[in-house]
Amino acid sequence: MDTILLGKEIKRLRKKHKISQKQLADGICTQPTISGVEAGKVYPSLDILYSISLRLKVNLDYFIKILLNETQHYIEETVNHIEHLMKNLDYQDAFDISSFELKQKSRNLGYRFDQLIKWTYIVTSYNLKKMDWEQCIIGLNNLIDQSHPLFGQDFEDMRIKNSIAIIYAEKKEYDKSLKEYNEILSFKDFLYHQPKFYIKVHYNISKLYFLKDYYSESLYHVKEGIKISLENEDMSSLGQLYFQQGLCFERLNYENDIKECYKKSYLFFKLLNRENFIQMVLDKKGQYLID
Repeated sequence: MDTILLGKEIKRLRKKHKISQKQLADGICTQPTISGVEAGKVYPSLDILYSISLRLKVNLDYFIKILLNETQHYIEETVNHIEHLMKNLDYQDAFDISSFELKQKSRNLGYRFDQLIKWTYIVTSYNLKKMDWEQCIIGLNNLIDQSHPLFGQDFEDMRIKNSIAIIYAEKKEYDKSLKEYNEILSFKDFLYHQPKFYIKVHYNISKLYFLKDYYSESLYHVKEGIKISLENEDMSSLGQLYFQQGLCFERLNYENDIKECYKKSYLFFKLLNRENFIQMVLDKKGQYLID
């Protein structure tokens, strides 16, 4: 736990009562221990914290709430920072943060935070070529505890399985990738509350089936992705989804539907200012945009 806020509050209360560190420590602990606590470098035991609370005339709960609030703030800031780095493919900085966190063995910030940090470390190690793909798969599988009471109810488990599926797909292990995605699809209650992730899963499955030349199956999943997007008024992936649908229609010779798909794809990329994707549609399917 991060004890800086706790240390500052103990110091403030000690000065309010006009007592020295030595006087506060008397009969409780050593003066250097109090100094360390106030500096945020020492985490006091519950017994010591209780005795300090009595001497400073506050409830023990008051100090515990400070610790919990500070810890929660630290967790939220760290999680948000890692999410931002991973979204922007800034693997080196995310690797550095996760490496630092893994070295902090003396604190416990919870099962889910620990899982996130280990996922970040493994995935960034793979992307930075510090770990081969097979080691990465083993490491990710070891993070999933199906006996845990929260398994299947939390985003982190599904994100780990999604990472496994992506790596399998990159290595052309398509059947193994599909197995992971189908397991994710079995958690309907979870996916209902995570529509953006649900859309992404259907899109990725559609691409896998397309690579396997199963165009009808690919079309089914891209349609599911579009349906969920429209139901949730989420257009963030509609450009990619309509483009994928156009590819399926081309392979299935649905001539009357192809042009509409690529036009919709182009429209949504324009609305979202996705310049790279706009250029991709123009370069690859520009002939379908002409009336």
